Amino acid sequence: MDYYSYKTVKKESSAEFTEKKSVFIGWVKPIYDEKSARDFINEVQAKSPGAGHNAYAYIIRENNITRFSDAGEPSGTAGIPVLSVLQKQDLTNVIAVVTRYWCGIMLGAGGLVRAYSHAARIGVESAGIALWESFTEFDVVCSYADYEKILKYIKSAKIILDGTLFEADVTLSLAARHDNFERYSQEIIDLTNAQSIIDKRSARYDFLD
Repeated sequence: MDYYSYKTVKKESSAEFTEKKSVFIGWVKPIYDEKSARDFINEVQAKSPGAGHNAYAYIIRENNITRFSDAGEPSGTAGIPVLSVLQKQDLTNVIAVVTRYWCGIMLGAGGLVRAYSHAARIGVESAGIALWESFTEFDVVCSYADYEKILKYIKSAKIILDGTLFEADVTLSLAARHDNFERYSQEIIDLTNAQSIIDKRSARYDFLD
């Protein structure tokens, strides 16, 4: 992948399963820095006060940060298996926390590795994987007469519509892939016979469904 794209999960999600009466919950979320990772770990812990363990792993793209914790499980049986699931999917800017409610039946080291791996895997599957790319945010100010034409165009061009403001003119808040922004802007201007105004704003990472 190039500088303008990376793989991560689409949304925060969770999934659970039971293994020998122990309940495992895989919580997964896209993140952007270590603070958001720590905040998510704290959120999961708050949601599961009766859990015996909350093992986790996360990967952050900036500065190539990788962290994991067994959270009290035998060394190498929880954090590393969770991390391995993320790495095998080539994910970044992502965290997975696996909560375990233990019910008295020992799983053994191999059983723990398989259970934590599975919990992380189904958590990722529930969240979905997407290619996040660099998008340019911009506004288009147009007349009501041109509004429908632009709306039809942005749908065909797969431009993200963030919002619409109806005043004396119509303002559409949009986001387009970074490498397509200049072309899309020119095509909108051409479509409206140079009657629309393009206001480039900022950048963000996003994905197209």
